[in-house]
Amino acid sequence: MVERSANVSEPQRPAPRIGPRVISSIEEAMVARRGPRVLTAGDTRPVDQLLHAMRTVKAARFSAASRFERKHTLSQFAMAIVSLYFVGLSVWQAVYAATIDEPTNRLLTLVSIMSSIFLLVLALIEAMNDYRIKAHHMHTCALAVNDLYHEFKINRPSDAAAVQEFRRRYNEVVRSCPINHSRVDYAMARAERGVPWTEKASARLQYACDVYALYGLSMAVPPIVLLLFR
Repeated sequence: MVERSANVSEPQRPAPRIGPRVISSIEEAMVARRGPRVLTAGDTRPVDQLLHAMRTVKAARFSAASRFERKHTLSQFAMAIVSLYFVGLSVWQAVYAATIDEPTNRLLTLVSIMSSIFLLVLALIEAMNDYRIKAHHMHTCALAVNDLYHEFKINRPSDAAAVQEFRRRYNEVVRSCPINHSRVDYAMARAERGVPWTEKASARLQYACDVYALYGLSMAVPPIVLLLFR
């Protein structure tokens, strides 16, 4: 037998062809990947989480708007009462100067100075915080979140892209507000739902201290000092 020459190459095998089934499956996979991702029937966590966030934020911001309005009203009322203390004591000292003994006169002067200090503090706090503007911002943001919440709740999209679009709109509404609600507003928003009574009591106590403590103290201290040391 004559051996084949090493220079003679063997005939090449034809390259394997990709079957039509493989091509169609690849095309289907690419189309499915490009298309919108649909949430499964059992996976509603993104929708529920966004609804929960909207519900909590709108409740907290409505609470913040109410708190700022109440603080503005109490601030004006407290400044009026403390001003009345200061003016009344000054007039009393001027009119009845001849009949007031020295210890009483010093006490009236002390209470008058305390009233003027409280008045100055309240005026500075009101000027720095501008509660009415803050209440307006909080109320406007809460209304916008509330509208978006009900729109999202009615539509309840199953498309992940649509959920992400609602999330983007929600973030834009929240970021458009120049101020944020505080922890006491979040606690009051949670207290509106089914939470233990201890948490509700704690939230209401925090709210009362934040809203009423300073103004109640400024109105109560001058007459208490006057009654205790007269």
